[in-house]
Amino acid sequence: MAGDKSGAMKSASSIPLSLAVPIVFIWASGFPTGALGVAAAPPFLLTAVRLALAALVLAVIALCSRARWPSAKLVGHTAIGGILTYGMQFAGCYGGLSAGVPASVTALVIAMNPVLTAALAASLLRERLSRIRVVGLVLGVLAVVITLGDQVRAEGTLNPGIFLTLLGLLGFSAGGLYQQRYCVGVDVRAGGAVQSAAAALAVGVLALFEHGHVTHWAQATAVLLWLVLAGSVVGTACYLRAVAVGGASRTSALFSAVPPVSALLAWPLLGEIPSIGALIGIALGAVACVLGTRSDPLRQADRQPVATS
Repeated sequence: MAGDKSGAMKSASSIPLSLAVPIVFIWASGFPTGALGVAAAPPFLLTAVRLALAALVLAVIALCSRARWPSAKLVGHTAIGGILTYGMQFAGCYGGLSAGVPASVTALVIAMNPVLTAALAASLLRERLSRIRVVGLVLGVLAVVITLGDQVRAEGTLNPGIFLTLLGLLGFSAGGLYQQRYCVGVDVRAGGAVQSAAAALAVGVLALFEHGHVTHWAQATAVLLWLVLAGSVVGTACYLRAVAVGGASRTSALFSAVPPVSALLAWPLLGEIPSIGALIGIALGAVACVLGTRSDPLRQADRQPVATS
């Protein structure tokens, strides 16, 4: 087993641009398109429908490819991991976007997942936290503080929706650790279908109590098609290929490019012009992600799910 891990690590190479570019673009596009989605439909309803459709697509893929479904012992853990990773993350993100949190700020906060995951793993799972990761954690916190501080300076107050966004980040990180601890060996296709279905049910309950209705069916439908087909199917396939080629640590480092690309996409799509403070925060966040995803060469790279925003 040790020999296999060593051989796999030695065979890992850099991720080609032909693979890195679509991954970053799909991840980054999820935030401005999510903002367009919540402008046309209530956030929890949008989340529940998006996850239900993703579960259906992944289930079909799993059945056609004869993927192995989680055992009775693992199905409960798989469902909990999905509720945290997908339900809590997307409900928090879309809830924050609906409350007016800019797409670029949302992208920056969620991009802190590798950094927060490293910190939580060190405190909860007793994993080694190197000095360079500590620096990345500090820079990540500083990036978020600067960005939010700039928002307060510009608007005179802190958008309360940011707490939903931070809740989404916590769910994403906690879900990754939960899956690392309890869902090892679960097939990503069948497991993803179970996780998305469980998350859809959980968020669907919240959707029953939220106000509002779909105001623009065409826009909401177009957003859902992009989020499901591009994010949940193509994005996941590209992510898994990148992990196979370059390893989980190198792939996670692509998070660093998501906030600036998301900010660029939000400009023409939403009319959000990034401020100097936001750009500084995004730049610090990029450095934090690079440092936070660096792993000890003697240890196995962190296993965590992809952000399919």
